[in-house]
Amino acid sequence: MNKTKFKFVVLIEYAWLVMAAFCLIVGIYYQSKIGLSKVWLIYSMSVVSVGMFGVRRMQRKNLEKRNRRKID
Repeated sequence: MNKTKFKFVVLIEYAWLVMAAFCLIVGIYYQSKIGLSKVWLIYSMSVVSVGMFGVRRMQRKNLEKRNRRKID
């Protein structure tokens, strides 16, 4: 994997974490303003973002492993 593609993949990976943190902060803020009953979707977006981070991380690790086997 070339360096530009690797940097992009890692950037997208950590963008999911930033999205999760943002949704969590917004969810906490809105929960204090309007209550829990209307904020569950924002919290679920945070959970999905953390899940996507995990999926993307596993994909990157597997891709790196395959590329190392190809080179060796």
